[in-house]
Amino acid sequence: MPQLFPHLPFQPDETPASWAARLSVLHGCSTLRTFLSDQSIASPDFLHGRRSVIDRLCEVAGQDAAPVWHNTAVSVGNQNFTLRSEPFPASMMVREETRFCPLCLHQDDLLGGDPGICRRDRLAWSLRVVTTCPEHGIALIYRGRDHRDKMQRKLIEHVPERGATLVALAENGMRREPSPLQTYVLGRLEGRSGPQWLDGQTLEQAVRTTQMLGVVMAFGTTINLGSVDRDGWDLAGRMGWRWVAAGEHGLHAAFAELQAAAFERGQGGQNYFTVLGQLYRWLLEPGNRPDHGPIKQLLRNYIVQNMDVCVGRDLLGERIERRRKYSVQSLALQSGLHPQTLGKVLVERRLIGAENADKPASILLVDAEEGRQAAASLSRSVPFVQLPALLGATRPIASCLIDLGVLTPLTRSQGENTRDKCGFDALEVEQALEQIHVMVPEMSDVPAEWVSLNQCSKRARIPMRDLLQMILSGKLRQIGRAQGELGFNSLRISIENIRLVAS
Repeated sequence: MPQLFPHLPFQPDETPASWAARLSVLHGCSTLRTFLSDQSIASPDFLHGRRSVIDRLCEVAGQDAAPVWHNTAVSVGNQNFTLRSEPFPASMMVREETRFCPLCLHQDDLLGGDPGICRRDRLAWSLRVVTTCPEHGIALIYRGRDHRDKMQRKLIEHVPERGATLVALAENGMRREPSPLQTYVLGRLEGRSGPQWLDGQTLEQAVRTTQMLGVVMAFGTTINLGSVDRDGWDLAGRMGWRWVAAGEHGLHAAFAELQAAAFERGQGGQNYFTVLGQLYRWLLEPGNRPDHGPIKQLLRNYIVQNMDVCVGRDLLGERIERRRKYSVQSLALQSGLHPQTLGKVLVERRLIGAENADKPASILLVDAEEGRQAAASLSRSVPFVQLPALLGATRPIASCLIDLGVLTPLTRSQGENTRDKCGFDALEVEQALEQIHVMVPEMSDVPAEWVSLNQCSKRARIPMRDLLQMILSGKLRQIGRAQGELGFNSLRISIENIRLVAS
């Protein structure tokens, strides 16, 4: 087959379309479409990376096909492509927009000749995630958006500057280091490995995860994605990289930071949008590609473990079978209790911090099992005035049992007669009574000289609190309980044994 002359070699950093456009100028064709037609190549087939047409162009141009094929994005249908075995959607590519580094084009122009032949459209510039020239550290300049057929010679039509004017563009441009996300993508296309967690995903998943996490970390959860410009997405990629590069641990830390920020704002509860914003919305709306990557399961697990999620709810595509957390509000609704009263009990049990007691009940979270136990205790609550009758004891004995920690107030009241206002778990009262019955067995024949607790305290001159502590610690040996009687008032004690133990 006759070959084109003169020969124009393909450069390793350019796209096949860039090379074909340069060939068309070199051989005097008015448009790329005309040039391809002269070679019996259909323009759509070439732009979609069909292997046969790439091979044909290489054959007529006397070019080894391997480097050209290496830089070819091949259409696999449904607006999806593969480049160097990496699949990604068309949305990750830039095909109808002019992006360039002025210093790169200036270097091309220094080669001499027609800029239409010398200027190369770099492969990196065709990737939307690339926003900074990796060679010169200059933010890429954006110009012109036109129909694809008119974009084949865009570096001539949209960038008329030459020489000093190109250098001036660079001097006035934004200087910055390439983002780590951009560096990762370009390195991965060159076969280099990166963070293990990202390497296990497709390029689209890795890029979108980094950017969507970064956009809420950089601009807040209420950001309107339509208002984020190119530099904003570059910043999002930089912000997100800090977390995704650390893998699952980093993602967990990022979720926790978002939740903590929402808590400080007084937001949260079961409204996950207020906590996670556009990140949650993105994972909730699958679109044409429902597989968002492992971040979806990671976030779902985090929400289940650390937020208020009711059983039976569909959370990011999976039904919740077990509850791990309650908010004070949801626990109060389920147990039929007042959230403010329940909150006081939870503070007393240190399940929520006292410093957070004034926060909305919808965002105060407790462990599900511990929360249910606290709510059950409050549901069984009995007032202090009923304790003497339930314990078979006097009021002073009941007070001493509280001082000793045998009975614990569900809440702490302020002011006078505080114990009269406190509730106590009826189950704890029953357990205290059962404990004393087990420790002190019934006696069919109680010695006549043994006396009750009140008599023993007075005659032995021992405070009731100390006397009860001796009994509960098991130090007394001569103690019994009148047959058929229950409670602390039924206990009978040897005064001599008391004096011996107390001495």
